Amino acid sequence: MSDNLIDSALSKLFEYLRKVIYEPENASLVIEELPDKFREFGSGLKYYAECSIENNALASALSKGVLDGVLPSRGNDIAAPLKSLHSSLRHLTWQAQQIAQGDYNQRVAFMGDFADAFNLMVKQLAERERNLEDKINQIESKSAALVEGNLLLTTLVHYIPQQIFVVDRKTRKLLLKNDVAISELNKNPDYLDTIIHDISNHNDPEEMREIDIAYEHDGLKRFFIVNRFSLEWDNKDADVYVINDVSETQREIADLESHVYRDNLTNLFNRAYGMMTLDLWLHEKRKFVLVFVDLDSLKYINDIYGHSEGDVYIIRSGEHLKTFSSDSVACRIGGDEFMLLAPGYGFDDAYAKMNEIAENLRNDEYLHDKSYSYNMSYGIASVDSDTHMSAGDILGTADFRMYDNKQVNKKLYKKDRLSAKKSSE
Repeated sequence: MSDNLIDSALSKLFEYLRKVIYEPENASLVIEELPDKFREFGSGLKYYAECSIENNALASALSKGVLDGVLPSRGNDIAAPLKSLHSSLRHLTWQAQQIAQGDYNQRVAFMGDFADAFNLMVKQLAERERNLEDKINQIESKSAALVEGNLLLTTLVHYIPQQIFVVDRKTRKLLLKNDVAISELNKNPDYLDTIIHDISNHNDPEEMREIDIAYEHDGLKRFFIVNRFSLEWDNKDADVYVINDVSETQREIADLESHVYRDNLTNLFNRAYGMMTLDLWLHEKRKFVLVFVDLDSLKYINDIYGHSEGDVYIIRSGEHLKTFSSDSVACRIGGDEFMLLAPGYGFDDAYAKMNEIAENLRNDEYLHDKSYSYNMSYGIASVDSDTHMSAGDILGTADFRMYDNKQVNKKLYKKDRLSAKKSSE
């Protein structure tokens, strides 16, 4: 055999081998084209190449997780390890599917460390499922007990004398109301919405705290003490309102107060209430002013025009003092003397307000056909939150300043009277 034939055969074999490795889809070898001495070797090489191509195809599929592809032919003996791996992976896939359906008895007895990790995972899954089932059973047992408890509570609620409302926190839908609450809603369907609105205005995050609510309907003012707290009701976040009607108690207190703490003539607070309030504000370290007021010329009106006219003078003066501010406390402390307590005021603002009140009193409509006049003298003591003065010290200061004001007023009245007398002459 010539060297040229040998070189040509070797070239064809090497080219075929190269394509098997890098271009398997284009690899082909025609045995008949080889010299006789190379044909047996060529046939063996071709068989090995075809087996290698099948092995590579299976290995590529396994690397991508594809287990249902075409397997190497039966005669491909060198594919045995890959075929075994393929079979093991298919069985492992089936076992994983069984575990997913709850069969935790599956175990892997091959694949070395992977088998150990797999078996430990299955064991842990089984244990976690048992724990979860125990918790579910506990929850179901508690839920059943809660349902029974809610049924009992719902029954008992109807016998409670207070109004009970359970309201869905999200939708504001009424989930439960007892008999007393139903009766109240029958009288006024908007009643609960008004109560809830008033409570929301308190902006108080605390629960179970008593909130005082005043409510007026058809001209009747009523008073309630409301407790609010949260709970879960029928799988909903809910607010519970326990409403206690204390209207009768409040009316009794108001009636008692009118006798104990009110002045019979003016219906202002009396001295006892005024002193009690003064002591309380000092204890609470409030900022406020105390105004001590004395009516000018009351004795003159009593002596000349009668005590009934003097009483009108006292009553009208009290009415004007009540206009100082909505939160002030006006008291008649005896005869022609008054005390006024106003929170949040300083000396200058209080002085300007008292000048306005005194001017309004001097121009009171009751005097339009009278031959006498009204006027008040007053002294103001301002109190800061850090004061160390006693109630007696504060009253003494206001009284002293009132006396100074009265002296000024006397001079003015004397001058006015002299002027009026000269004019009449």
